[in-house]
Amino acid sequence: MRTSSVADVVTKAHLGAVFTRHEALAAGVTPAQLRGPGVHTVFRGVFTIADPAGLSTRARAALALAGPQALVCGTTALALLGVALPDARPTQTVHVWVPPSRGLITVPGICGHRDTLSLRPKQVMSGIVAVNPAECWLQAAQATSVADLVVLADGLTRRRDPLLELDDLREVLEGAAGRRGVRAARAALALAREGTDSPMETVLRLALVGSGLPCPIVNHPLRGPRGGVLYFLDMAYPDALVGVEYDGAGHVGNPAQMRRDQARRRWIEDRGWRLITATAIDLADPSGIVGSVRRALDGRRPAA
Repeated sequence: MRTSSVADVVTKAHLGAVFTRHEALAAGVTPAQLRGPGVHTVFRGVFTIADPAGLSTRARAALALAGPQALVCGTTALALLGVALPDARPTQTVHVWVPPSRGLITVPGICGHRDTLSLRPKQVMSGIVAVNPAECWLQAAQATSVADLVVLADGLTRRRDPLLELDDLREVLEGAAGRRGVRAARAALALAREGTDSPMETVLRLALVGSGLPCPIVNHPLRGPRGGVLYFLDMAYPDALVGVEYDGAGHVGNPAQMRRDQARRRWIEDRGWRLITATAIDLADPSGIVGSVRRALDGRRPAA
């Protein structure tokens, strides 16, 4: 049977994006065909004819193994919901929740959770339902640093299309006394800010605060003569007219965007602001950018 024929069988039998060995054999796929080209093993006993490395495919496969009522959870659910993760490592393992009455799944590449849930699950996409994002964040706290938890909290409460508010995280923490990771979650919540735009902005803000500087205002609006918002500063100290921005260099090679960026910077600086820009290289050793911000603040604070 050619690869296309296997695909035809899978399609006609409505096996879906992933399917178990039992489902495939019942649909007419032979054991030899399961081992043949075009059929990929996602986890032991679960197959796909799609990309086996895709997170949504691996999530579906993990749910198929975990059984009815299972939900994706933790950083897996957050990634599928579009929350920016601190790095790619959390997506290497699929996190799945099962009811307390069920046994934990023990398959390499899958991490099982069985904690008590109190919030409504969230539909991620067709065939994938997740633990509520606030509880996913709390689950992530079991094996995540405070700084990375801040990145996740900021991502959940981002400026564009936020999934929840910081009050939702406060609420889920109220009933979490004694749970593993709750101390880190509380520390992260104190540092999190709503309305951010990128994980690197969060990392930059944490570098400033971690060096003893005041926490800047996130996405501070700058208004034009008619009162409308013309620009946002990534981070700002309005009393001192000091702005701090992260430059991801996404405009490189785009002359039109570079001209807009230059016009924006001139407009802001013409109104008395000192703009300090950081890049990924600066964040590798933030002492330089922290020193620049500290000197700018010291030189611009009004006399007592």
